[in-house]
Amino acid sequence: MSEVVVKPVTTRRQQRQFLTLPWTLYRDDPNWIPPLRGYHKRMLGYLPHPFYERNHIQTFLAYRGNEVCGRIAAILNQGHIERYSELRGFFGFFECVDDQQVADGLFDAARAWFADQGIHCLRGPLNPSMNYEIGLLIDGFDSPPTFMMTYNPQYYIRLIEAYGFRKTQDLYAFWGDVEMLPKIQAKLEPIAEQIIERYDVHLRPLDTSRFLEDVKSFLSVYNRSLANTWGFVPMSPGEVRHMAAELRHLIIPELSCTAEIDGQMVGAAFGLLDYNPRIKQIDGRLFPFGFIRLLRNKRQIKLARLISTNVIPEYQRMGVGLALMFGLLPRAVGSGLEQCEFSWVLESNSLSYGSLKKGGAKITKTYRIFDLYEDAGVRGQGLGVRGRELGPLEIRQVVSRGDLDRFAKVPWRIYADDPHWVPPLLIEVKRFLNPRKHPFYLHGDATQFLATRGGTPLGRILVSDDPRYNQQHGTNVGCFGMFECVDDHEVAHALLDAAADWLRSRGRTSIMGPIDYSTNYPCGLLIEGFHTPPRVMMNHNRPYYADLLESWGLAKVKDLYAWWFADPNNMVAKWRRRAERLARRGQLTVRPFRRHDFYAEVERCRVVYNESMRDNWGFVELTDAEFRYFAKQMARLATPNLILLAEVDNRPVGFSVTLPDLNEAICPLDGRLTNFGLPLNFVRLARRTRYIKTARMLCLDLLKEYRRRGIAELLILQTLDYGKNTIGYTGAELGWTLEDNDLINRTMDAVGARRYKTYRVYQKDV
Repeated sequence: MSEVVVKPVTTRRQQRQFLTLPWTLYRDDPNWIPPLRGYHKRMLGYLPHPFYERNHIQTFLAYRGNEVCGRIAAILNQGHIERYSELRGFFGFFECVDDQQVADGLFDAARAWFADQGIHCLRGPLNPSMNYEIGLLIDGFDSPPTFMMTYNPQYYIRLIEAYGFRKTQDLYAFWGDVEMLPKIQAKLEPIAEQIIERYDVHLRPLDTSRFLEDVKSFLSVYNRSLANTWGFVPMSPGEVRHMAAELRHLIIPELSCTAEIDGQMVGAAFGLLDYNPRIKQIDGRLFPFGFIRLLRNKRQIKLARLISTNVIPEYQRMGVGLALMFGLLPRAVGSGLEQCEFSWVLESNSLSYGSLKKGGAKITKTYRIFDLYEDAGVRGQGLGVRGRELGPLEIRQVVSRGDLDRFAKVPWRIYADDPHWVPPLLIEVKRFLNPRKHPFYLHGDATQFLATRGGTPLGRILVSDDPRYNQQHGTNVGCFGMFECVDDHEVAHALLDAAADWLRSRGRTSIMGPIDYSTNYPCGLLIEGFHTPPRVMMNHNRPYYADLLESWGLAKVKDLYAWWFADPNNMVAKWRRRAERLARRGQLTVRPFRRHDFYAEVERCRVVYNESMRDNWGFVELTDAEFRYFAKQMARLATPNLILLAEVDNRPVGFSVTLPDLNEAICPLDGRLTNFGLPLNFVRLARRTRYIKTARMLCLDLLKEYRRRGIAELLILQTLDYGKNTIGYTGAELGWTLEDNDLINRTMDAVGARRYKTYRVYQKDV
């Protein structure tokens, strides 16, 4: 018999072998359900998935000769390491022929991969975490699994335990007939009605008209409710958005119930129909017609899986969970279901275990999670996260497509649990950094640096050199921007050192930032106003960033203000007559942008912009190419009535540009315009843009001799009037203004805006 060879998966051919192995192993097993192929690829990181924006996976294949005979995935769950302060690795997606030598080789490969990162404790199977499919089936092999539950041959238990793994936790699947539900409901009714009346609990199903918002709220409840559950790691905002989108077509309102108190969702329960028989019929293929076969006539499915009943901690001892079950049961009974599986329940969850037992449900399947320790002395020890080494810190210049992709995705790691972060569209980030597509590179130069440790991206920085800026201002400065970093001085300082070295090599003596190329692009570090999301083309960052920059020696050079118009109605009524009187006196007309005369209109705005901004701190004139680049971007986003030109005797003297806050529409897309390999998110984006409720006034520029004449007020008023009364905006930002621009800042105060965010630009001699 030939020797077993285990290889890391590095090629597309190996990925296909990894994905298709189960079809070979289970071809004679009538209870096996093939995975949905696209879903399987994402769960393995072969296609983008938000879980891997902060975590990492390495898959391995076992060969005997040319035949694939086993597979395993080693999963580095950064969230678990940080939450539990222990260096633990995870294995998952384990499949193997009945051969101990093959299994041992796979586990050896996973352990060696973790050992290189200083990790010697192993747990699994998790595919890839507690929030997805987990556990090894150890009892209940006589029937197929329900939707999103695992299945495996019985001999896997022997292979895993023979290697040295030991039980750490069992999970149970309970089974019940629909006839049980009315009896349970009768028992719950008097208790639940008291709870509902006492705490004024409002029960309702998921609202299909705002489905994604409801699912996101539920998943937020899910994250909070399981905070003290064994092994649980909260899903990142990206995972929440991704899972909400995936569940959109699978959840039916009859199998959902939410509990609200004082308008806040405090609990939710939901189940899913058992789609597995249909998945088996389509052999895991959703394309080209599998979608239709999977989702049509869903009410014909008579088996459901109750997945989760969750209540946030402060309401868990008030009986809200009982009220949820009371609200869910009559809907489930009326939906035509015949059987239900309650899964999974941890053996340590005595409350749920006991409640299901008393209700008459029976355990039909048991799943097990195993632990492996390097030695007994490691067991139970908590290992501090800070100071741990996954490898030496490496700062490298971005030169390959792979590095550019990692550079673009760094923020997903930094903001995994930040509810206000808006994931940028990755295609736009890469276009912004592409020297062949961005007009900045016609006169300036830039590069990017990436910080990694053990292959894990920890930070990034963009550094740029604009000779036109230095010529205009008589300076010798370069800029850094797109700065993102974990809370680690060593990493931040190394990135800034790399940027400074690059600028010194070009003869520059000072560094300024955060500025992405120039102040015409996103710039400034947020130092006040972290409690709301950023508006379109504005920055957002963690509060600790200021400490990272200042500890390197950067000092404030200028603050920038963002203003919020919360209630434009009062301001419009107050200022309309005055502004119109000023307009008549100055023979002024304000008109919308003429789309049919696009390039001529763009040139009129460019002349006003460069002339009006020339004396402002940090400003550098936009080239014709740059202004056209901006104009084309604006044309895709803005409506003509929100781009206004002010003219005196047909001469342009000012203009304003207001954009709908596209961040509202972009946020749920998780940075991508494609899904399942198709441009499905284009459709979602187009649909969501119709429901945007806020805006950002990006530009408000007047020639110097026409200031203090009420023209700025008139542009603001006309914009807000149209936005509020025609489009239906509920608020708008004007951002940004310089801290020492007293004229415009006083105007903002006068028209009723409030300053709600502050950004800071730093500088240091290098």
